[in-house]
Amino acid sequence: MSLPLNEQVVIVSGAGRGFGAAIAAAFAREGAKVAINYRNSRGPAEDLAVRLGDDTRAFQADIRSLDETKRLVDEVTAHFGAPTTVVHNALSDFSFNGDARPKLDELNWSDISAQLDTAVQGALNLIQAARPSMAEARFGRVVTIGTNLFQNPVVPYHD
Repeated sequence: MSLPLNEQVVIVSGAGRGFGAAIAAAFAREGAKVAINYRNSRGPAEDLAVRLGDDTRAFQADIRSLDETKRLVDEVTAHFGAPTTVVHNALSDFSFNGDARPKLDELNWSDISAQLDTAVQGALNLIQAARPSMAEARFGRVVTIGTNLFQNPVVPYHD
């Protein structure tokens, strides 16, 4: 089964700025209803929603929390209808500064866990929260986006 983009409701996590904002704009250009999810970037997310038009809206939720992610999906469903596509683009705060990064001796599990909580747990939360309505509709698309820093590191991953 296929559903044209102009009939879809799309949630883009981490869409307040950067690549996520560009993804949200691309879906909006194709006529989709777009939920711009942000955690901290309220101003940029709301500005983007205004620029993209009536079929877009900014929604705050920390996708590391399953409860907040379920609330996000409920709010999107109440406003636009059930999501048909989710794009997990959110990443944890990270500074691409090789001089300021923790060196191996200073690195601890909480540094790694902070990245995993958003990249992996956030993806799981978003997919699980959206799945029931997708299953009911017998249609759904999930896109998860990682990072290319392993192939093209801005900062070294070795000491």
